Amino acid sequence: MKSTKKRYILRRFGLLTWGWITLLLCFILVLLINQMLSQGQNPLTSLTEGADELPEQSGHVQNTQESFGTREVTVFYASEQGHVLATETAVIEYSAQTVENCRRTLAHLIAGPKQSFLLPLLPEQTRVRGLYLQANGELVIDLSTELLLAHNCPRSAEMEALMAFGIVNTMMQPELTGEDGIAVKQVRFLFDGSAPQELFPAHLDLNDPLVQDKRWVQAGYQ
Repeated sequence: MKSTKKRYILRRFGLLTWGWITLLLCFILVLLINQMLSQGQNPLTSLTEGADELPEQSGHVQNTQESFGTREVTVFYASEQGHVLATETAVIEYSAQTVENCRRTLAHLIAGPKQSFLLPLLPEQTRVRGLYLQANGELVIDLSTELLLAHNCPRSAEMEALMAFGIVNTMMQPELTGEDGIAVKQVRFLFDGSAPQELFPAHLDLNDPLVQDKRWVQAGYQ
């Protein structure tokens, strides 16, 4: 009789302990979600991008990749007249992951050119929310809508095209392909995790992914 009562007490104690642990974990999860929301992050998007079981995703911007020395890459900016694209050479820490090489090169593009006769394509406050590469070679760049609200955001059709194809041409260069062998074949733009409005911001349709277009590149820089 005592043995039965003892097992009953132990079982009740175990259930009570399990319940408190579950309640504590739920409380911690709520705190994490609130913190992510306060930072402007989407918890569902973050969980999806970080899932290992997604076969189409080969890497993400937050991943820290091992470096394999340095490599020279080409970064596209606007020419002095602002009508075509011109290039500047930058040096990145080379990674085995293509997506990480893209991230490091995109950071150079956002920082702007070092040569005074070149013009930046992106406002300096541009923030990259996410960058990931699918197995089919589609690179997805998720930008903050702060880019659209910037006072120096490109407004003409020509400048919008230069900005978009400056990024695309930079990301699709073969020098960024890592040891994983996944080359960027097209680039898709998102803004705050969603597809852009029909025309970005007033002239260019970015609903479909873009491919490299060297017609915008200044002669002698191709």
